[in-house]
Amino acid sequence: MKLKVTIDENAGPCGGVKRVIRLAEASLADGVSTVSLGDVIHNQDEVNRLQGLGLTSGDHRVLEEAAGSPSKQRVLIRAHGEPPDTFKKAEEQNVELIDGTCPVVTRSQNAARLHWQAGEQVVIVGKPKHAEVIGIIGHCGGEALVVTGPEDVAGLDRRRRSYVLAQTTISAELYESVLREMDRRRIPYETNNTICRFVTDRNDDLPAFARLHDVILFVGGHHSSNTKVMHQVCKAVNPHSYHIDAVTEIDPQWFRGAHTVGVSGSASTPEWLIADIAAYVAGRDW
Repeated sequence: MKLKVTIDENAGPCGGVKRVIRLAEASLADGVSTVSLGDVIHNQDEVNRLQGLGLTSGDHRVLEEAAGSPSKQRVLIRAHGEPPDTFKKAEEQNVELIDGTCPVVTRSQNAARLHWQAGEQVVIVGKPKHAEVIGIIGHCGGEALVVTGPEDVAGLDRRRRSYVLAQTTISAELYESVLREMDRRRIPYETNNTICRFVTDRNDDLPAFARLHDVILFVGGHHSSNTKVMHQVCKAVNPHSYHIDAVTEIDPQWFRGAHTVGVSGSASTPEWLIADIAAYVAGRDW
């Protein structure tokens, strides 16, 4: 049976991801060896495409190794951003940095640094090991605190005024739950909702799209926080929502009794991959 397949018109990469990919492509077009500090995007298919153009991925040891290189090493900072120490080390070594930090993340870094310098307790709602969060902590001299949920609020210093901001890809519900707990405990704070507007708008649009279809295929990397959040938004209104990163992960049993399939993707999912998966599903008898 053929299925009616619809692509979410709002799906595809955010501006920050598109920007860093353009920077990578432009650098490679120069014919200069370019290394990304970590995967430039949380999508293996797009990483493979960029690797085919010559991009490699590495960790911070690249900065140390560049000191002994006869030619200048070009290193790309991905959209998540980096702590100031990375820029300082690059200046000390033989490294040319291409700063692909998302402008939204840069605003978070700057705001956090200013409030930390003013003596406030900087609180980041997010994941402690996420690259964006690590970068923001670095802009606060390593002293920012990370809360993963309202249960962590008890560990904050109630005697200090807090400045609360969000990892740009978390859910609004998580952020608001932390603020409610701070209110309940009467912890003084100023807040800046730094959740990316692209993410917020997508989370608002997704439920309507998910309800329109019997099955939802949500395409994105399995290590992408944004993908996980958006998939859960779909699943909350349509239990037949499945997170995949490639056509090989599709289970034909998902389509039993279905007539319509919606295909969407996160801020780190390339549009060509969404289109390829939609064409694959539409072109087969299930």
